[in-house]
Amino acid sequence: MKAILSLCSVFLISCVGSAQRMQQVYAEHPDINEACLQFLSSGKYASIENEKIMLDTLYKISEQNIRETYLTGQIVYVPEVGEGKHLQLNKDGKLEYYRIKYETFHAKEGTEFFCAERLRIDLEKKFQATAAKLKKNPLDLKARQELETNLGSYLKFANAVQGKSQIVRNFLFFSLGKYMKGDQGIPVSPCEFTQKILEPITIATSGLTDADPKLAWAANIQIFTAYELGFTMAGYCK
Repeated sequence: MKAILSLCSVFLISCVGSAQRMQQVYAEHPDINEACLQFLSSGKYASIENEKIMLDTLYKISEQNIRETYLTGQIVYVPEVGEGKHLQLNKDGKLEYYRIKYETFHAKEGTEFFCAERLRIDLEKKFQATAAKLKKNPLDLKARQELETNLGSYLKFANAVQGKSQIVRNFLFFSLGKYMKGDQGIPVSPCEFTQKILEPITIATSGLTDADPKLAWAANIQIFTAYELGFTMAGYCK
């Protein structure tokens, strides 16, 4: 059965001839997130056979000699609200970019973008689920542990996209303002948050030259730093 799955993947790639269409075929595969994390990290190892097949498939897709146009997003600063914007999930759990852009990628970079987008969607869903619990009870110990787990996943993601293109590293950006207004709880653990994400911020902004995303990053970190201080002063952080 495993051999059949692998052969099917190769057959589909050779017949379809579109990296983007093949990526979408596997977008909801149960092993796609772990395989994508390995792919972005240039890893070749997978502990589960089906996951290994998925990882091999991603590599095969990335080796196609084609260029395709992808719908991407931009990080922008919105002066009306004093914060940066990038993406959000709509009510159906689908990703929406605040400002749409189109980029043409070779298959390898297109697969990197696809994987980063999949992992970012997964992270957003996890953060939102935990935030909903903290909205009800900010001191829920189980939910706060979930935050630490989510943050750990974010840090792994940051390491995986280190050295990748700016459009891929943009997925490290969080629109924090919406969480700070009290309607969605807390997206990430505020305790020592700035210190914990110093490396991801460095990875995300390395080589960044555009003024708009620079301003967006600065504004959003300022929002959270102030919130972290208030959280600490209220006695929620030890």
